[in-house]
Amino acid sequence: MSFRPFRSARGRSAVAIVASAGVLIALAACSSEQEGSSSTSAANADCSNAAAAQDSYTKAWSTTAEELGIQDLTPVEETVCEIDTASYKKDEPAGGYTIALAAQGPINSWGTLSEEAFKRHADEIGVSTLYASANGDATTQVDNIQQLASQKPDAMVVVPMGEGITGQVQAATEQGIPVILCSGILPDDSGAVSTVTRQYDLLGSAYAEWLVQKLGGKGKVAMLSGLAGVPTAEYQAAAAKKVFEKYPDIEVVTQQYTEWSPTVAKTVADNLITQYPDLDGIWSDSGYGDLGVVQAYTEAGKTVPPLTGDSSNAFLKATEGTDVQFALSTFPPEMSADCLDTAVSVLKGEPVLNKVFIDSPSFTNEDAAQYVRKDCGDNLFVPSTLDDATLVELGLCS
Repeated sequence: MSFRPFRSARGRSAVAIVASAGVLIALAACSSEQEGSSSTSAANADCSNAAAAQDSYTKAWSTTAEELGIQDLTPVEETVCEIDTASYKKDEPAGGYTIALAAQGPINSWGTLSEEAFKRHADEIGVSTLYASANGDATTQVDNIQQLASQKPDAMVVVPMGEGITGQVQAATEQGIPVILCSGILPDDSGAVSTVTRQYDLLGSAYAEWLVQKLGGKGKVAMLSGLAGVPTAEYQAAAAKKVFEKYPDIEVVTQQYTEWSPTVAKTVADNLITQYPDLDGIWSDSGYGDLGVVQAYTEAGKTVPPLTGDSSNAFLKATEGTDVQFALSTFPPEMSADCLDTAVSVLKGEPVLNKVFIDSPSFTNEDAAQYVRKDCGDNLFVPSTLDDATLVELGLCS
């Protein structure tokens, strides 16, 4: 297990991060209508409907449909409400709050940048931090959460590696530690106060609808997901499958995992070329996976099927000047700063939303030139909310 604490010293020189990664939903205009406790927080029954947030959730679907040129994209029913966090209010100590991060770990550039954004924003707002890396493994994260909780942080931010950690999250909340889920979701009974993430249903559904439309409603499709068991992979895939099931002439021939690795994805794609030479499209949740797909098809001298995924600079650079067709949307690693802000708001007793959905542009190959960063390396996710000075300091851009 990888476990190491770090603490951010107040006043340490750090480049400021644009802390808000474009939070889609605001706290304004919340009605007093009670919605019960069927939200992310099973531990907090004071949940009131947040009307403006609900409207923004719905609007995000129509905006994405317009950006990707999709004809039909019906929002999945979702209840967004405001949580009363008065019971968690705690006076800020002289040295600042201590907030633990149970992280994915730096298994790829997304994880590395997520942690860097968290650490830097903690410096910026004077928060002390504890840290543990799951290295992409839910079993490791179970131990991480237990060890972090034993150090009695004021709050904990968890990047969930799978539903297997739910019991440990519940145990932490029962110790009085408010937990914020970051870049991932858990079942409603986890006890977490709030979940900060991109909309899995939106991403998975939008990618699938775009692919169906691109194929004219018929064809053979392969599904490539990231890490088995991880919410970011499984929930997007589940949403996509529901879309594909609506189209009888769409055949999902296989679903495989790429581990969010270009190398693994290339091996998977090599096998796809052999097993399904007439494959019409590829639904993918990852720019890492897409890069491996492009490499495999290019080396085989075959046309890359239309595909989807999140937008990495590496993929955009690899497809620049080609006729590869794709639909992308960012899953911004910098949202960890918003997760930290949400944790601080809870400790201050300020109302927070049970679900904070992060907004980010969606686009197709036709608009890719607006997003590719030729002055930056492959590890950048675009568009980035970090300022250029920070990107240069991190070695992501020149």
